[in-house]
Amino acid sequence: MSEFAHLAGHLGSSDTVAIVTTRPSGQEVATPIWSAAVDGVPYVRPAYGPRTSWHLRARSGRPVAFTLVDGRNAERDAVAALRDPRLPVTVQLADDPDELDRVDEAFREKYRDSPYVGSVVGGSARAGTLRVQPA
Repeated sequence: MSEFAHLAGHLGSSDTVAIVTTRPSGQEVATPIWSAAVDGVPYVRPAYGPRTSWHLRARSGRPVAFTLVDGRNAERDAVAALRDPRLPVTVQLADDPDELDRVDEAFREKYRDSPYVGSVVGGSARAGTLRVQPA
């Protein structure tokens, strides 16, 4: 299994993942977020819309990676999470309506037991959908 296939499985199955983005200064930031997969392709969304800091950094063209361990590490200690193993990726804004409908459904299904699932389905979260691809 390729490293990216391993990461795609991790993003598709883990409740919380950690995205590592880079500030203009070069400083890295680990942020815990939700993710889902459609037909083996991983996606992430900004629960608070595409103007969130991690989303802006991810779309900036600076380096992006995901840690390969439980993203809750970044919830507990974002600085320590920067030492976790990771894989560099690229992200691309997804804008095809059919693709976005499938991503909505994947998030609904994966997080159906969470009272917060509505924050990643539709609206500004949908507009900020990023498709995760190999670097």
